[in-house]
Amino acid sequence: MIFEMLVKQSIPRNKYDPIYKFYETNFAGDSFLVHPDVLLYNAFRHSRRDIAIYLAFASMRSLGEYFASGDITLDLLEMPLDPFQHLENDDRLLYMEDDKLHFLYEEVPQEKTEWH
Repeated sequence: MIFEMLVKQSIPRNKYDPIYKFYETNFAGDSFLVHPDVLLYNAFRHSRRDIAIYLAFASMRSLGEYFASGDITLDLLEMPLDPFQHLENDDRLLYMEDDKLHFLYEEVPQEKTEWH
């Protein structure tokens, strides 16, 4: 609910709205998502637990490293535990390649470069 509120930049309708108590909370920090809207759009395909794990590991990435190199992966040495033992489904939001954790919805699809 909080993630959806932040991505959609929702405003509570009244004081009884469930997001009202979180609206004035400052969630600013050094963590980042490149494409939070894509994750939110595809959230129905994954359990809430898997999405929470995805967000937790995404928050471990260095924002400074992203600004310096554009790297959106998480190095194996920066992970305190194995994310795959906690995910519920085989349809993974996360995958390992070259000792780095990759995030499914952070990968940017390549644009078509040829003209027809």
